[in-house]
Amino acid sequence: MAVTAMAGIVAWGPQPGKTTTATTFYKHKATLVDLAVQDDTRLGAPEIGGDPIPSFPYKAGVMVGGGFTIQPRLEDTIGWLLYAAMGAVSSTLHTTGVTEHTFGFNATDSAATKWLSARKYIPMKDGSTVTDLREVYTDCKIVGMAFTLANDAPITTRVDLIGRSFTIDTSTAWTFANTSYEGFASIPIGCVVGGFIELPTFSTSTTKLAVQAATVTWANTPLDIRQERVFGSPYIDDVTTIMRQLTFDIVVKWNDPDLYKSILTGATNGTSWTSVPFTSSLQLLVMSPGDISGATGHHFELEINAANVMLQQAEGISLAGNNAVVSRFTGTAVQPADTSAYTTIKLRNDSESYTWA
Repeated sequence: MAVTAMAGIVAWGPQPGKTTTATTFYKHKATLVDLAVQDDTRLGAPEIGGDPIPSFPYKAGVMVGGGFTIQPRLEDTIGWLLYAAMGAVSSTLHTTGVTEHTFGFNATDSAATKWLSARKYIPMKDGSTVTDLREVYTDCKIVGMAFTLANDAPITTRVDLIGRSFTIDTSTAWTFANTSYEGFASIPIGCVVGGFIELPTFSTSTTKLAVQAATVTWANTPLDIRQERVFGSPYIDDVTTIMRQLTFDIVVKWNDPDLYKSILTGATNGTSWTSVPFTSSLQLLVMSPGDISGATGHHFELEINAANVMLQQAEGISLAGNNAVVSRFTGTAVQPADTSAYTTIKLRNDSESYTWA
């Protein structure tokens, strides 16, 4: 029989610092896990003095890459990923039984992110314990988190990482901080009443966009890996963030021309093109169908806020028979003119706090 992936495991945990593997791990269900060792094996240049066939193999180094796709449970575990990706968090009481965790930049270093460790378990074949495999990845950093918002399905999150090193773990079993997987009732769903993607009010339209589909991506763009390699080591020296940005790709039902005209002309009553880019604040809220235990009427929530987003029309307005008229636009958050944060991500659940190791 073939080995199926359903019994596999992916987990992550906060590292106290570089080169120090985490001691606490949190497991989470996933729909795809391609986080893996990248063994850079190459062929050398052809050499004079031999047959016209490859003769010189070598290894240029090793690292960890890839990631995983999850339907994020908002109970607790997702918070460690948000903390690692953003760099800092503060937690306050939102209401009785609900804590609001606000993830943002480190106050003293806006490029700083956190080191993560990760685990991947490849299940055994035919119940034989000598056929399974456990890998531990150390010194990982999140380089991307993409939230896909469907109007009739659970929200999904793609997480991409780069890591420095790995070990093959010969342990017969792993333990986790969460002994069981978090429940499905905390997975945010697009149809839950109260969720929205919102712009400031125009004169003739509402603030909440009639969104058909959207993708929100957080990127920690890393330095070119070739510049991270150092002489005398097979491992990259660091994972350095050189740019951070939040982007949006949104398809909305056409209700009126206010947003379209504002992007092109700078005003809802404009008639000619303007050279000034259109910027606006943008807020997104997704909610779970289930209530937080002990806080009836309060859902698990994930909120993304950007104070200043440059929006552009991604494509012209198309008219096609038997199709609804839609408008697709993209946006990139840019530095606010005032002292407000570039962006914040808020998670509301019943976890008291996130304290890094």
